[in-house]
Amino acid sequence: MCHGRPVEPAARPPAPPGSPLPPGGREPPPPRAAEGGRGGGHAVLVGVATALVVVAALAVRSRVVFGLLVVAGIFVPLERILALHRQRVLRRGWRTDLVHLVANDLLSTIGVAVAVVSAGGLLHLLVPDAVGEAVARQPAWAQLLLALVVVEMGAYWSHRAAHRVPVLWRFHRVHHSIGEIDWLAAARLHPIDQAFGRSCVVLPLFALGFERATFGVYVVVVTLWALFVHANVRVTFGPLRYVVTTPEYHHWHHAADPEGRDVNFGGSYPLVDALFGTLHLPKSRWPRRYGLDEPVPAGYLRQLAWPFRRAPVPTT
Repeated sequence: MCHGRPVEPAARPPAPPGSPLPPGGREPPPPRAAEGGRGGGHAVLVGVATALVVVAALAVRSRVVFGLLVVAGIFVPLERILALHRQRVLRRGWRTDLVHLVANDLLSTIGVAVAVVSAGGLLHLLVPDAVGEAVARQPAWAQLLLALVVVEMGAYWSHRAAHRVPVLWRFHRVHHSIGEIDWLAAARLHPIDQAFGRSCVVLPLFALGFERATFGVYVVVVTLWALFVHANVRVTFGPLRYVVTTPEYHHWHHAADPEGRDVNFGGSYPLVDALFGTLHLPKSRWPRRYGLDEPVPAGYLRQLAWPFRRAPVPTT
């Protein structure tokens, strides 16, 4: 079967027992692509274009600044108090990830809207009206449970497909290029990848007749929880680690360690991974390093263009 993650090189020496930190603190992040050969004029044009993207996104969704200040006020102190790895608040690539956070939600929302308009009508034709009516007749608690099942199945299989299908991995690897995990790293997503994942959840909800409010709640909850599970915090939740996704669970999904490859695809519930044989939650151990073993382009626009380059995506 085709796997999107690159082949792992020889393992590094293990960290001291009982500590998730390698000697001397954090290991260096994976190498970034050299930018030699690009003149200063090119860099200025890229910078101006990036700024225009941010300004356009803020003009449409100005409240994102307030939201950013709120979540930063929560997660920055939390990562100082419960730090898993020793790393700077303004770590390498934070500016790029900030642009992803501001711009991608708008771009991915446009992508989801296109998917709903183009495929939604077909889905309504394929799903009998009786199904939607049956859903509407259910009590609120039953509708909620059904929505949770639909959301989790859509999130799991779309995420797993993003790792196994080469053309999808081209976009999803932007997210896995993160070398230092923290709450802001959750924002590094290619908007096409983000739109694909959201569409795989929204379209089934739409076809089954759930109200639009359900879609809005899903996006808000998923966004906030994604920030948390990426956070640089030593949080395990004890026995609940098998019930809801945690930083411990999701850090293994981003691990560059061979044992962490193609595991923990669930959006909210690790039990789904247990059901399909992709759960990996070793006791009292965290990944030693994150990211990809290939050069990663620096900058927002270069990362958006990365999936369209001709260089083949390594597979195993």
